[in-house]
Amino acid sequence: MEDTIIMVFERAKTKEKIDIEVPLDITANDLLNGLNTGLNLGLNLEDSSQCYLCTENPIALIKGTTMLKDYNLHNGTIIRFEK
Repeated sequence: MEDTIIMVFERAKTKEKIDIEVPLDITANDLLNGLNTGLNLGLNLEDSSQCYLCTENPIALIKGTTMLKDYNLHNGTIIRFEK
């Protein structure tokens, strides 16, 4: 198994799409923190109602301390950011 995958980050507000390389040996919280910082998403990570991501292909709710490899994500998985 590969250590990283290429995912598509889609931001609904600006309609921008960005390919991102993501390591599979990090937690969902690590990914959310990195995206929030790197893409200036403006999420309050102290508010648990904002601490999740939705993916497509496969459909999943990514959150918490679960490792990304446990979600069976793969190249081409889409992360939709609606906020």
